[in-house]
Amino acid sequence: MTESTTDVANPLSVPTLDEATLLQLGLAATDLDRVGEIRATLVDLSPANVQGYGRDAATKTTQFSSELLDQVRNRDLDATGDKLGEVVRIARNLNLQKFGGRSKLPVIGPLIDRVRGSKGELVQKFSTTNQQIEHLMRDVSRQQEDLGRRVRDFDRMHGIVVVERHELGLHVAAGKLRLAELEVERSALEGRDDPEARARRQEIDGAVRLLDKRVGDLLLLQHAADQSLPMIRMIQANAMQLIEKFATVRDITIPAWKRSFAIQLSLNEQKSAVELANAIDDATNELMRRNADMLHENSVATAKANQRGVVDVETLQHVHEKLIQTVEDVRQIHREGIEKRRQAEQDLSRMRDDVQKRLAAPTLG
Repeated sequence: MTESTTDVANPLSVPTLDEATLLQLGLAATDLDRVGEIRATLVDLSPANVQGYGRDAATKTTQFSSELLDQVRNRDLDATGDKLGEVVRIARNLNLQKFGGRSKLPVIGPLIDRVRGSKGELVQKFSTTNQQIEHLMRDVSRQQEDLGRRVRDFDRMHGIVVVERHELGLHVAAGKLRLAELEVERSALEGRDDPEARARRQEIDGAVRLLDKRVGDLLLLQHAADQSLPMIRMIQANAMQLIEKFATVRDITIPAWKRSFAIQLSLNEQKSAVELANAIDDATNELMRRNADMLHENSVATAKANQRGVVDVETLQHVHEKLIQTVEDVRQIHREGIEKRRQAEQDLSRMRDDVQKRLAAPTLG
């Protein structure tokens, strides 16, 4: 900066802004008149005026951001990614290989039930899934409209931030000029020691501290605005990519799914028909084998029964052996009984003699 013009209130040397400083703040030479107007608001060096300097420069962005945030909060919107994920989940749940309950009839019954019921069951299942997908796609369509509005809202925000950045630059430039101007005035008062000069220097010192802090804050706000501009564009780009992705899903992916489902239904019907035909042939062959096996078993069993005697020789032999064994066992039992009775007679005779002897014995002696 150079110092060469006059004070707003006093004819002192006042600084001006060079081209590099203007360029750094995003300003041009055509903005110098506006900078001068803003600098004039700093003639009043009261703390309240200095602390509130530039406060209105960022109000538009803050107000618009609050409105945009209220719009987002006041709407019950699900994320587009979640909606598309839900579409995928429903599509995956459409398992064309699973069917309902089957008949318990042997061999051919379940196959007949499959051909008769599977097509209707699968068509019904696909219809339900298709309705769910269409419902979700309508939800996502509404959200895409909201995203489109949000893209336009961010266009407005981008324009407001550009204006805000320019306004902040103007206030920073005016603040810098006023600071340089106060430095010039303070230098001019250095040689004076009267009460008025001392009071003025004290006022300038306080104003410089407050204004320097305020200008630094405004400069930070301008830098934040610089950073927010590409962020706004990136958010817009992301929203537009989501809109484009949804259009692809709606116009290409979902129709392709439906065609694939229809083809799979037809292929599954053909597969069931082929399985039924093969099962009928297998059942026919199995029945013929079973009949042949049963015929062989029955014929052999009948022939064996016809050639068998009324009583088997083995049975007669068993009866003979058991009869001889019975006779011998009975005789042995009789012999043992006779022997036991004879032994018992001897024992009884001995006990009788013993009793008589004991009874005949004298009581004394």
